[in-house]
Amino acid sequence: MELKIDFSNKKTIVGLIGLVCIIALISYLPGILNKTNPDVCTVDGVCLHEQRLELLNQLVPVFILSGVVIGAVVFFFMTTKLENKKKELQEVTQALMQFLNKDEKKIVEKILENNGKTFQSEISRIEGIGKLKSHRILLRLSDRGVIEIEKHGKTNIIKLKKNIKEVLVK
Repeated sequence: MELKIDFSNKKTIVGLIGLVCIIALISYLPGILNKTNPDVCTVDGVCLHEQRLELLNQLVPVFILSGVVIGAVVFFFMTTKLENKKKELQEVTQALMQFLNKDEKKIVEKILENNGKTFQSEISRIEGIGKLKSHRILLRLSDRGVIEIEKHGKTNIIKLKKNIKEVLVK
């Protein structure tokens, strides 16, 4: 079995760098701690405990810088991942809208304006779409699984299906 490493992938490079850093930290940390741990309190009038505290105070900026670098790397990879997801969602939205006719697009856009749900009476007020036409279009969209029709007294609430709402409502 042959192990292949793709060095063109950013995640692979960062993973290898992280692995090397963790191995180095694990191998050098015990030695550093042993060197800074004094056996006696003073040697030649110098308190070794104070020297250890000075060393630890000098290492604080290194730890802070390490945290900032790790945070920046995570931020970089998360933003690129989020940007890719946003592009995918836009492509899915465009593909969905291509399968709708002009009147269906108007209705879906009206539902989107109201965060994914609206009253059927508001849809019937869209210019060029009356009560009967809106009713027929809504039944078609419901049959295709784009919307849900929920009874609400004498009117209906029209909602986008949950999976479509997650994609379309921003």
